[in-house]
Amino acid sequence: MSNYNSTYEPRQAEWDNVLIDKYPAAKWKQWKAGLSDESVKLEREYLRMKHSVQVANSALLLEKIKVKLKLTSSKSIGLQGTFPCKPGDVGKKGCPNKQYTISLGFTANDVGLKLAVAKARELDLLLVTKQFKWTAELLGKQAQKILPDTEKAPKLISELIEEYEKAFWKTHERNRQGIRTWESHYLRHLNKLPQNEPLTLEAIETALEKTKPNTSSRFYLSWQLKKFSEFCGIDAAKNITAYATPNPAPTIRRIPTDEEIIEGFNIIGAPLSQYASKENITYPDQWQWAYGMLATYGLRPHELFAVDLEAFTNPENTFHLIKLNPALTQGTKTGERNCGVPPLYPHWIELFDLKNIKAPALGGTLENQTAKLHTRFRTVKLDFRPYDLRHAYAIRGHRLRVPIKTMSDYMGHTVNEHTKTYQRWMSEDANLEIYKEVVIHRVGASKEAMKERIQELEAENLSLKAENQTLKSILIKHQLEFLT
Repeated sequence: MSNYNSTYEPRQAEWDNVLIDKYPAAKWKQWKAGLSDESVKLEREYLRMKHSVQVANSALLLEKIKVKLKLTSSKSIGLQGTFPCKPGDVGKKGCPNKQYTISLGFTANDVGLKLAVAKARELDLLLVTKQFKWTAELLGKQAQKILPDTEKAPKLISELIEEYEKAFWKTHERNRQGIRTWESHYLRHLNKLPQNEPLTLEAIETALEKTKPNTSSRFYLSWQLKKFSEFCGIDAAKNITAYATPNPAPTIRRIPTDEEIIEGFNIIGAPLSQYASKENITYPDQWQWAYGMLATYGLRPHELFAVDLEAFTNPENTFHLIKLNPALTQGTKTGERNCGVPPLYPHWIELFDLKNIKAPALGGTLENQTAKLHTRFRTVKLDFRPYDLRHAYAIRGHRLRVPIKTMSDYMGHTVNEHTKTYQRWMSEDANLEIYKEVVIHRVGASKEAMKERIQELEAENLSLKAENQTLKSILIKHQLEFLT
């Protein structure tokens, strides 16, 4: 029965009352002959590596190399030799040299063995040429205590970014949205720094100089470098401020009108050249269905793949609401919606035949599927993007006088985000159209109603006058009859 487990230590094994370290390593193949369980395999591998270390040391000795290999554990190979004393250490009887075993993390396998031999030759050469010096690499964990700050090797920018990322995940949830935030708002900008150099003011300024002034790239890089340098303990605020630029106003989007959206439905499904990709020349119904869903419900492009299709097509869903399942997209903003999302134009359900599900099977990761939607819009030469359909949905809500809080719930964000992000995309024409529908139409309707009411009152007044005249005539007649 095997005594193997994840913490098994082969150096404690014995066979026929012989400890494994007393057994000739050269005969590692004969160890526990006839047995082949996992623990025996580990013991034989330990003996094999012990024999390999012995062979390597014999070869180093022939080369007159005084640094030799040592199997420090069953899983690692170290280096052993006489070196100058470490800072703060002394040898026997005040000798300036002392024997040390240096652990550099070489794994006890054939690759680790070759690396250890190469390092032994390197250190021996430094000793011979009297250039040997204790470094943070050689001291390992002791470096923090032994080496003065001036002698500690500065961390590379790539190492600092790794530490920065660890700090980031302490305050962010590791889901799709969190990963996208790290990659888009942090790493994308930090990658503009030289990764294999220490973080210096020169490196920061060089990265900033590669961006153009008064651009969003310069603005966000400056913002991120300020945070990163503060995290790393580098006082670079003045240097970064010298390059800082205001956040430029966003490019005005051209939001499609309802008529253009309907026209785009036909364009998105049009067959293209035979030289186009497979996704572009096939499945026109799938492209149209995806387009119709984005246009009708104002979805973020990736949320298309989170729609609960079974609930959507349920006959009891008389108001054609859709619900989103964030689990289908590995975490999205869809969790912010506390209600079903309605179509602001219910007749588009039939116009775009949305209940006849033709969901696109684009394959690949969620990001790849979303990217293919954007590519399709460009390929068919639509002069707006998938996200513009969402903006059109937001503006449509204003035109229909849906309360802002309600529209925010439909779109899955806060009221502040709704007013900040979506109302700014309203063009002069869109605002004028809303004014016509909400104000002029209302005033016009009021004038027409007032005019009709006046006409009714005038007719009623004429009727009362005629009735009054009739009553006067009757009264006079009665008075004459009484006198006679």
